[in-house]
Amino acid sequence: MRSFTILISLLLSSICLFGFQNQKAIATINGNPISAGEFIYAFKKNRPKNEKITVDSLDKYLEQYINFKLKVLAAEQQGIDTTKLFIDEYEGYISQVQKPYMLNPVSEIDIIQEAYDRMKYEINASHILIRITTANNPLDTLKAFQKTDSIRDLAVKGQAFEELAKQFSADGSSQKGGSLGWFGAMAMVYPFETGAYTTNVGEISKIVRSQFGYHIIKVNDRREAKGKIKTSHIFLTKSGRPLESGRKLIRTIYDSIQAGNNWKEVCQQYSEDSGTNSNGGSLPLAGIGELPDEFLNPAFEIKNIGEVRQPIETSYGWHIIRLDAKQTIPSFDSMKAQISDQVKRSGRNQLDPDELLKKLKEENGFTQDFQLLNTTIDKAASTGLANLDLSQLGLEEIFKIGALAVTYNHFFSEIGNANQMNKSALWSRYKSFERDQILKYEEKVAEFKYPEYGYLLKEYKEGLMLFEIMEKEVWQKSSEDSLGLSQYYESHINRYPAPERADFTVIETKSLALFTKINDSIQFKWSEGLKNQLSRQLKPQDFAALKIAKRTLERFEIANFEGNWTEKSLITDQAELKIYALESIIKAGNYRLDEVKGIVISDYQDHLDGRWVKTLRSENKIRIDKKALRQLASYEND
Repeated sequence: MRSFTILISLLLSSICLFGFQNQKAIATINGNPISAGEFIYAFKKNRPKNEKITVDSLDKYLEQYINFKLKVLAAEQQGIDTTKLFIDEYEGYISQVQKPYMLNPVSEIDIIQEAYDRMKYEINASHILIRITTANNPLDTLKAFQKTDSIRDLAVKGQAFEELAKQFSADGSSQKGGSLGWFGAMAMVYPFETGAYTTNVGEISKIVRSQFGYHIIKVNDRREAKGKIKTSHIFLTKSGRPLESGRKLIRTIYDSIQAGNNWKEVCQQYSEDSGTNSNGGSLPLAGIGELPDEFLNPAFEIKNIGEVRQPIETSYGWHIIRLDAKQTIPSFDSMKAQISDQVKRSGRNQLDPDELLKKLKEENGFTQDFQLLNTTIDKAASTGLANLDLSQLGLEEIFKIGALAVTYNHFFSEIGNANQMNKSALWSRYKSFERDQILKYEEKVAEFKYPEYGYLLKEYKEGLMLFEIMEKEVWQKSSEDSLGLSQYYESHINRYPAPERADFTVIETKSLALFTKINDSIQFKWSEGLKNQLSRQLKPQDFAALKIAKRTLERFEIANFEGNWTEKSLITDQAELKIYALESIIKAGNYRLDEVKGIVISDYQDHLDGRWVKTLRSENKIRIDKKALRQLASYEND
């Protein structure tokens, strides 16, 4: 705790002038400060960006913000934020919030623009992959890099890339000489895509690191993107069919289309693509990488919409392709939202795990005696943890990050029995442990390093607390206290003035014949229930087709009605197929509680809330620094 306090002090002492002003208290509750930064963050949340900030607007909002803070304080005093349910919900939220320290330092709009610019071109490339697993220790990772570098050197000096790929690549494409065919932007992981798009045709890329390992990329070709096309096809499979028989049949089908036979009917009769033969063989709009190249490349050669090209043979079977539509690359503005979504889902707006750890280590002054670590893991793997002398080693630092010193005792206590682990497994556990500790440390200090992130977390936590305390102190009371609600209504009845209105039984049907039958044939006795009478006089299926409801309505709420109304009368609306049975007229005065209960409950909640806030203000000591508030207004408008 002491080291963490020192760290916070160091962070606060390094904050710039803007940060200093933001940390200044503009008000206190029982001596606890409300900082200018936290307050202005909340104030600006739902206001137009260019709106001038005045002392008066800040002053009015501060009164509301103090009320909010008083309620949060009441929730804390009741231990609401310590319950398991609350903690689980809050931690679930935190896990979904984008961590600021994980974000790519390149702005999101630049990443979106970069992706759009790359979408204008397609790359044909081959690659060699040297895998790196989490079990590799840093020395083994270095060996993998050195191996990749030596293979690249051979490729640069002219050795056949295809042969090197077959000999060394750990990717499934190795048997094809590393060939990946054509691909476009967003089709590959971000580091690989960048390596491919920044290497000239015919050249070998620099070594690229991705989550899969080290890559060497050879760019075979580059072309302008073809956009997307929508096609339909008639398909015959090669499965279970002699090649000559298939070739003959597909040609016969093509001749039938050319002779004028209906495409959809021919497709339903012959196509063996069960997913599309019922809808004329229609395929979705597709570009490079979204359908096999051996299908798309011939399809892109069709020039005119509606044109049917001669049959093609692929590894799957035979296709007759019709071009239905073409789509060039849309404008940047129309694509921006879609690319933004792809960027976020792909994670390319975040640093990759290795870059993130490197960044956090550099920022937080990571130090380590790596030779001691390597020797210790070698010994633990060869002799077992039980034979390690941890009496002194255990207290040694395995590494230090910021003000946090992590010991060997901490590491070995978390991995449990290491006697059964080989060297590779121990390195894997260590790397996971190191990563977890670095991220946990960063999470602790993130709200100080990134003030808006801290405000966001605080905002959500306090919002959850506010919801719980409002449910307990206001909302639940207003819904359960029927006597209090009734008394509030009677005391404030003049707030709910009402015009003349009437109680109706509204009968509604969707059948004009049934509407006419009820209107012409049924004689209502007002002394008996209308619903019961309809049930007795109509066939069961006719009665079941009716909607019958009790309603209190004003004149304007009855469509197509003009004139006066009288009790025990029917108002018919043939256009809406509704019959209004007017049972009693309510004179102008005030709404009954049952008519405006929702509004009264809302007003009663405001009443309870106001009374509660008044009590909270009387029970707590509040101080406002008017001078700091004026300075804040002046600073924000500069």
